[in-house]
Amino acid sequence: MAQKSSEPHVSQQLFELLKKDHRDAEQVMKQMESASPAKREELFVGLQDMLIQHMDMEEKEFYPKLQKIEEMADLVQDALEEHQEARDLLEELEDMEAGEEDWLSTFQDMQEGIKHHVEDEEKEIFPECKKHLSEQQFKDMFQKCSQIKQQAAAGSESKSQQKQKQATA
Repeated sequence: MAQKSSEPHVSQQLFELLKKDHRDAEQVMKQMESASPAKREELFVGLQDMLIQHMDMEEKEFYPKLQKIEEMADLVQDALEEHQEARDLLEELEDMEAGEEDWLSTFQDMQEGIKHHVEDEEKEIFPECKKHLSEQQFKDMFQKCSQIKQQAAAGSESKSQQKQKQATA
């Protein structure tokens, strides 16, 4: 009997990377629910960056490979439509003041949509794509997604440093 490696499958590493983004976004949204309008505005900027970076990464590296799989076409199309709905709501929220009456209800609509999207991804898309993709395909996606996340982290560090310089100037 072959001994299993103690290292997780690359598919699992990719899913954990994506799930970490999901948990991070959920945590920020939870904080926003009870935050003051000023704090909500501050948290929203980070959430917006986080969500856009995550959606861009999935749309560039994850979903294109899944779209080629006939059995997954409908799931992927739904997920991409949910991404567009989230982008539209993020734009709406960006154009509003966090203290406005409609802001919270628009935010809650977006939060519910994201919650639904995350459930679909984690309970349907992730298990289904394991049936159709090789470990090498997962490895390629994981490496590219990790690279995107590292570049985004480096970019947000320089943005933060620029803001600090502007604040002290």
